[in-house]
Amino acid sequence: MAAPPLGRLVLTHVLVALFGMGSWAAINGIWVELPVVVKDLPEVVSAAAFQGLLVLLPSPPPVPTGGPGPCLQVGAPGVEEEEEASPLQESPSKAAGTTRSPEPAAHRLLSTRGVCLLGLLAVTNALTNGVLPAVQSYSCLPYGRPAYHLAVVLGSAANPLACFLAMGVLCRSLAGLGSLSLLGMLFGTYLMALAILSPCPPLVGTSAGVVLVVVSWVLCLGVFSYVKVASSSLLHGGGQRSLLAAGVAIQVGSLLGAVAMFPPTSIYHVFRSGQDCVDPCGP
Repeated sequence: MAAPPLGRLVLTHVLVALFGMGSWAAINGIWVELPVVVKDLPEVVSAAAFQGLLVLLPSPPPVPTGGPGPCLQVGAPGVEEEEEASPLQESPSKAAGTTRSPEPAAHRLLSTRGVCLLGLLAVTNALTNGVLPAVQSYSCLPYGRPAYHLAVVLGSAANPLACFLAMGVLCRSLAGLGSLSLLGMLFGTYLMALAILSPCPPLVGTSAGVVLVVVSWVLCLGVFSYVKVASSSLLHGGGQRSLLAAGVAIQVGSLLGAVAMFPPTSIYHVFRSGQDCVDPCGP
């Protein structure tokens, strides 16, 4: 089959990029505005209001699946695409010299590797779409609105940067993705602790505290974004069933994260915000 003309290929890529940018610009635009309006709106109202606005926006496109990168083995010329092993299977080097029939897609999806990848997708989306956004203002505002603004803006920029990184360097190791997830959870635990200790977290009123909270947000969101893209890319090789399961894991994880954070933020008021012109951390 002849390759499509270069002009048509470029036009298709540009249209897809514009389509994806339309949704993400609206979503990121809302969150970037949050540090500006939080001065005049209570945190609970501004977070209920903004979640409602996000529901009205069109759904963003699926997480991009990274193409072959430097750490991916490229087949030799002449080898048919069907012979490439699925990312849900073991490495083909372990079965070199042997011939085996491909496993059904459903069996590969229910393998230990497939279940772990789906679990990573569910957990990371629960944290990034439900748990962490609910406490971002509580963890950042004690250090000042500039810290809150930087955390939101740079955190939003960390997402596409991680996606581009996954397109070039895709980690195929389940242990590696698990280690990255633990690293992201370490940053997330620190941010959650800051939110619980609000309005008097450690290093409040110091430059070190501002740097730590901003860097923690950027690295946390960046690491989790990379894990999500890498997991989705590995599941992509499992076919339609794997993609459907990945979408279910993303939506279920996001729902569980949001539901889990509703009682502590809106009912039990575990997190407290500071007040203007009042120093709650003074003697």
